Amino acid sequence: MELQLYFTVLYLAGAVNILIALVLIHNNVYYADYDVYRRSRTLVAVNYAIFAVGFFLHAHFCLRLTAPIAASALSIAYFHSGGVLFGWSHISLMRPDYMTRRVVVRDLLILAVGLVCYANVALHPQVFTLHISFLIFFAHATYIAYNFYRTYYLVGRTMEQRPADDVAWWTPEKKRTVLGHHHAFVIGCHLIIIFGLGSIAITAAFPHDIWPYTLLTAAGIAVFSYIFYALVEYGAVIDSATCATEDAANE
Repeated sequence: MELQLYFTVLYLAGAVNILIALVLIHNNVYYADYDVYRRSRTLVAVNYAIFAVGFFLHAHFCLRLTAPIAASALSIAYFHSGGVLFGWSHISLMRPDYMTRRVVVRDLLILAVGLVCYANVALHPQVFTLHISFLIFFAHATYIAYNFYRTYYLVGRTMEQRPADDVAWWTPEKKRTVLGHHHAFVIGCHLIIIFGLGSIAITAAFPHDIWPYTLLTAAGIAVFSYIFYALVEYGAVIDSATCATEDAANE
């Protein structure tokens, strides 16, 4: 029963991620005038697809049962890729000039080193090399999270002061601010960071058990769905958000 639930949740999570990725790509046509936001949606869609492939690989090869260290390496690989894509997509929404060639090359080099380590762990399972992989992921992911919160602090005041024309369906106000009353985007970012770092920490703590991954993957469905909702909500105030980020960049 435990294994059946585990595989069911994995396949369900993969299917949900693929569906969300397709919706993000399909609806990008409505944001032709907003290059940064379109790119962000595309990066998030790629991120979701990577996670879906990871979930399907876990389920198809029963990695958590047959090769738990390789399974942990695979988990770190797609979470690390997700962390890089998160930085590129979400920090750029607040700072459109963030994704420079230097940043892209830096992140890709660190990710490449990480992926080589993760592949080595999968092919030659050793606890020591697995611990090195954990350290690479946590160091890079922590740095990306730091950059996000630093950027939010620098531009948040400008964005909070910018009124937004759109009103969420549950709010009676005729006006709201881009980030002041528009909390979904920031909450979504909190969830990305907490879920990413927390999941890998649990992976390190329970390398051989099944139930933590069933719970994590089930929770991941809710997290991914909320991140999708938050990104769509951000698009509802994209005019005001674009003006706010441009003003912040000029300050």
